[in-house]
Amino acid sequence: MKEFFWSVFMLGLLASSCATPAAAPKDEVQGCDLDGAHCRPFRTGMIKFEPDLDAQKPLGTIDEAGWTLANQTIIGSFKDRWVTGFDLKRKQHIWWLETKADLTAPVEVFGSFGIVALRDGRLLKIDVTTGKVIWENHLTQFVATKVVLSGTSLLAYTVDQKLYSIDFQAGQTLWAYDAASSPNLLIRTGAAPQVVGNEVFIGSVEGDIRSIHIASGKENWRLRPGKDDFRFKDIVGEIGVGTNQIYATRYDGLIFGIDIQAKPNGTLWEVTAPSITTSAYRDGTMYIGSMNGELLAIQASNGRQLWKAKLGQSIKSLTVGEKAIFVGGSQGRISAVALSGGQLLWHDDLGGNVTKQPFVLDDEIYFSTGLKVIYSYKIL
Repeated sequence: MKEFFWSVFMLGLLASSCATPAAAPKDEVQGCDLDGAHCRPFRTGMIKFEPDLDAQKPLGTIDEAGWTLANQTIIGSFKDRWVTGFDLKRKQHIWWLETKADLTAPVEVFGSFGIVALRDGRLLKIDVTTGKVIWENHLTQFVATKVVLSGTSLLAYTVDQKLYSIDFQAGQTLWAYDAASSPNLLIRTGAAPQVVGNEVFIGSVEGDIRSIHIASGKENWRLRPGKDDFRFKDIVGEIGVGTNQIYATRYDGLIFGIDIQAKPNGTLWEVTAPSITTSAYRDGTMYIGSMNGELLAIQASNGRQLWKAKLGQSIKSLTVGEKAIFVGGSQGRISAVALSGGQLLWHDDLGGNVTKQPFVLDDEIYFSTGLKVIYSYKIL
């Protein structure tokens, strides 16, 4: 059974072609060029779940869900319409679950339970230790962004722009808010809901930010910044939360901050960048990924640019670490960029579409591709 479903290959430290570079002096960042000989990745291993698929390398094979860590178990899709719990330390499967539909977002783990989003619009709550399904909820469309747990309410934002509040214990829908102005338009790259106090913040395809009351599902207010001279204005990436402020990015390149203490009638600041694909917020800084491969660091309090890096591929994912930000590119390139000044530390080309988010265990970060391969790297 196991031999049929999977095969695992672990590699040791890479040969000299991927050797770890000489250590930089303490407190000094060692940079490199995209095509330079010193951009060696700190790759430590590889797991292949479908070796035949990886050998064929079919074009355009995408796995939007990737893998999620629960203790030392990773949960994800190792085969179409199958989800597994895989012990990363012992390198063995713990359980399998036939879902009959593909995953559309990373499995979100809350304690002993995980939420599985499927393409047919179902949400499943599972036990992460056994794979047993606790409950099932049918939504109008599938979820492509992170689901959020606030108290006992699970918040899910579907690709047809409906925000659902679901009782996490029992699985029934408490309320639904419809943000869609174009009923037939599906948005797969939108921002996940963000909760601040008793408000849930979402973005719409119209380019506005909306505040929804978390208990009732009623709209409090909405604000649309910028101009309406660009067709695609989806709120993308992460809605960042500061002190009485939120920060957001739009596909059309607009970056802005909003004071949320009172019903806002305008933005605190607005700046523009090339077309934005994703963003992340941490410790007062917005990190912005663009379609043209630029990575920007923006001071969230005023919109001032801190640094800019050019990475050579449209940016798909951003993961902020203690010393570096890890970037997934649209064509399979991953890069590590220094938080302090934006220097490129290393990059690697994986030969397959990178999934939405990596995961971290101990001192290693793990990236996966649509070819069902996981690559691990030493964190700086």
